[in-house]
Amino acid sequence: MIIYNSCAMTAPELPSVSEATSHTPPARIVNWEFWVWVGCILVLTLGVAVVGAAWAARHTLISGERLSVAQQKAVLAVASFPGTMRDALQEFMWQFSDDPLPLLMERAATEKPYWVRHFPEPTDPGYLLFSGVDAKAKQSIVELIRISDGKSMARWVPDWKHILSNTHAAKGKTLPNIKTLRAIHPILMSNGDIVFNNSYSLIRMSICESKPLWQLDNLSHHSIELDSKGYIITLSKSDQLFPIANWDQLEWEDDSLAKISPSGVIVQNSSFAKILLNNNLNALFLGIGGGDYKSGDPIHLNQITPALMDSEFWKKDDLLISSRFLSTVFLYRPSTDKIIWYQTGPWMNQHSVEFLDNHRISVFNNNNVVRRPTDFVKVEDHNTVMVYDFNTGQTIEPFKLLLSEAKPQTTSEGRARILPDGGLFIEETNYGRLLRFSKDKLLWSLVNDNSKKNIGILSWSRYLTQSEVRDSLYAIESNKCGK
Repeated sequence: MIIYNSCAMTAPELPSVSEATSHTPPARIVNWEFWVWVGCILVLTLGVAVVGAAWAARHTLISGERLSVAQQKAVLAVASFPGTMRDALQEFMWQFSDDPLPLLMERAATEKPYWVRHFPEPTDPGYLLFSGVDAKAKQSIVELIRISDGKSMARWVPDWKHILSNTHAAKGKTLPNIKTLRAIHPILMSNGDIVFNNSYSLIRMSICESKPLWQLDNLSHHSIELDSKGYIITLSKSDQLFPIANWDQLEWEDDSLAKISPSGVIVQNSSFAKILLNNNLNALFLGIGGGDYKSGDPIHLNQITPALMDSEFWKKDDLLISSRFLSTVFLYRPSTDKIIWYQTGPWMNQHSVEFLDNHRISVFNNNNVVRRPTDFVKVEDHNTVMVYDFNTGQTIEPFKLLLSEAKPQTTSEGRARILPDGGLFIEETNYGRLLRFSKDKLLWSLVNDNSKKNIGILSWSRYLTQSEVRDSLYAIESNKCGK
């Protein structure tokens, strides 16, 4: 038998001395095709995830029929996470500043080249009940200012820390950051007190004390007025659900009409959705409402004004009511629970509806379309003020030329009042500007300058005539603590 030595037969050649001492590593071969495929799969997976998430969010906001309620909530929670993180970061940054940053706007991004600064105005005998962020107090305050010389006649500085400590979060809501609180739509009482809200509580405050005389928690938002008997008429929220299928699953907010005594006793708080239902107008907001239903605010009342005299078209203490998201103004009679008139448009997302005389009302027309709760598309480059005449059924714009020149552009808020002398007062809330017109020209313009860099937001100021302020001013001047 012959045995072969395989090792001997295949013995390798020994390397040379130079090769043996070389330390050059062998070349590495990169499999580019493999990594290209990995990259493509990752991009494809990410794309599918983004498209899927976008579809789920869009489907939830539009109809949600293919997703359960729990799935819809989960989708919205995920979609809102970036915004939640942004808000948390903002609140974190607010802690390191003494300024009320949420109530300030950058001048460079806010001011327009056609703005005019002209205040005080010696020919104007009226008074300004100013409400907005104040540079000295570094918070939202209320101040009574004589327009002819700009003199401060009285000043109310709310103790926001105390007020917030007595405020409780409503169901499904969180408490606000203290630096966001505003004294909204203050009304001057005959004894020199003011009543205002902070979008949570209704508050009565004396000029002598920064803490409230009384505070009604979770009661008031938007406008505040007095009726013919001196009761406080404001807007609130209702939990009075009514018999519509699945209403409790919709989780909508139901605005209500509140009547409060001067001492802070709730006399009445009526569901507006129930009022619409009782007047066979539930389809107006259930079928064609202009609000964002997924945000839970399909009606969004923003103004309630009591009639102070009888006329051919209304009775004393009838209520003129503005629904922003329905672009509709209602005339409601509480004594009979009847809506005696309503009209949708030509105003859009309006604010500040007022009685002018015994047959006309005025409407501050924001003149925009709501794309989302905080996103608006302008129809024109300025707001308008409309006058509706019950005698003729016609709507006119008596200040069209003046407003096209001054170009107020407030979007989500705003005030307007046609004055007894035929002039006009406007608060351009979202831009921090106050305007006063005569019948044919701009009389004065006050910008709430906070610093060289910032403009302060406003909070529904009022123009008051001499007769309207007389009793209050006497009480303030007689009160030593007011000085």
